[in-house]
Amino acid sequence: MLKLPLDISTFSVLRKEDYLYVDKTRQAYNLITQGRRYFLSRPRRFGKSLFVSMLKELLEGNKYLFKGLWIENSDFTWKQHGVIVLDMSSMGISDVQSFNEGLSHALQKIAENYDFTIILNAHKPELALKDLVAALYKRFGAVAILIDEYDSPLLHAMHDALRAEAIREAMHRFFATIKGLDAYVNFALITAVSSFTKAGLFSGINNLRVITLDTLYAEICGYTQDEVHHYFSDYVKQWASEHDLAQDTLYAEIKKWYNGYSFGVDTLKVYNPFSFMHALHSRQLKNFWFRTGTPKFLVSELSKEFRVQEYRIFDPETFRASEDLLESFDIGATPLPALMFQSGYLTINAYDPTSHLYQLTYPNIEVQQSMQKYLVAVFADIEVATVEKVSSDLEQALRHEDIGQAVLLLKRLFMHIPYQLHVKEEKFYHALLHMVCNAYGMKIVSEQAISHGRIDLIIALQKLLYVIEIKFNDSPEHALKQIEAMRYYEPFIKDFNRIILLGLSFNRTDKHFDIQYAYHALGS
Repeated sequence: MLKLPLDISTFSVLRKEDYLYVDKTRQAYNLITQGRRYFLSRPRRFGKSLFVSMLKELLEGNKYLFKGLWIENSDFTWKQHGVIVLDMSSMGISDVQSFNEGLSHALQKIAENYDFTIILNAHKPELALKDLVAALYKRFGAVAILIDEYDSPLLHAMHDALRAEAIREAMHRFFATIKGLDAYVNFALITAVSSFTKAGLFSGINNLRVITLDTLYAEICGYTQDEVHHYFSDYVKQWASEHDLAQDTLYAEIKKWYNGYSFGVDTLKVYNPFSFMHALHSRQLKNFWFRTGTPKFLVSELSKEFRVQEYRIFDPETFRASEDLLESFDIGATPLPALMFQSGYLTINAYDPTSHLYQLTYPNIEVQQSMQKYLVAVFADIEVATVEKVSSDLEQALRHEDIGQAVLLLKRLFMHIPYQLHVKEEKFYHALLHMVCNAYGMKIVSEQAISHGRIDLIIALQKLLYVIEIKFNDSPEHALKQIEAMRYYEPFIKDFNRIILLGLSFNRTDKHFDIQYAYHALGS
């Protein structure tokens, strides 16, 4: 089997050193032959940099690297371009000065690789860009500009609005330069995590086509189910054999954990390539993507009091958003659905052609469990490891029917939440409890509809089932009586040996917080 490219995003290295490559050259062909200016947004760790690296080799005419790939047998002309590649995530940009210096240094290195001499002004990299494009056009007659992770400097400065605004202005000047070079630049692609559509950064680039939610390019990054079966069947077969699992069962579990991303209407869902390949390598179903570092701007935003007051953050699957909203991102004014969608924590689940709104959802188990675990940590102002420990201890307490210990664990956890962040509604505590249970992977369902009512929560632990009713500033006995009166447990009697009917009451005043409970056990 070919080596898995776990930490490699350089196309030439993959091809020269026998790493596996999932062929995306058809999408590259379509881009190059059907347009000139593109913008693509995808979550981090989704293969954007590898795609940019592949485009570089394609536009430079390095045909030998594409042997056996789709494009080798196409009518692609292999016209050689002078290619400028700028990775803004690797320049160490923290302010306007480092932005200008970083770009100037990168442009100088590119010029040296082509044996050009250009005049550098460390304060005006756009002048170096003009000189470099002119020299490349004179030699090749065609120039391509590929800018990867353009938003990285802005995202790192989001905590400082003034600094972020200054960087944005510098960026605008740089991008506006490309407009004056339109006659020389045959192809341009800009990639990012976020869009910053309100920022006016790209107003100077003619006809920039945004393909983020373009159905034709929905599979440009990430792996489809067919690609998983075609390229990775031997790896899955080996994993299944070593762990004595049926291959179909393993495929289904891998799909639940890492598939589910959708970037358009009625498009195939794709896998997060980073997590998927790390799962194949380690032969474990666990979180990989989330642990590689949550973006600081997301941490900052979700920690803000007004974000918490938008209690829908606990139930993001209720989000509905227009395409314009999903593609919007601006300093200090980003809608929560856009923030979570562009970061990869939510994806498109459905589209309503009447209202022109997208419905969002968690893409898969990896993201759902990790995000909810992280949200609890943010709101309770504790470490994620503490949430993991509490969730594990809670599962053990529930499994052993130690209701007192389970409630004590919840009380200790929720007491950490600052008073001003508490929402004085039942659904707030309902959502928190759901997230704590889900963080450990417990099988939990909220708002379970049955023929004669709707149950707040059910938690299934093998043959033991918890039927839970939640109240706020009310008695737990009232909650328990509601379960008994509505006979919420009836549909589950045949499937569970033992059922615990549990009434929980969350009581909160300015100076006091408590959780009280009442329960009744059914079965042996």
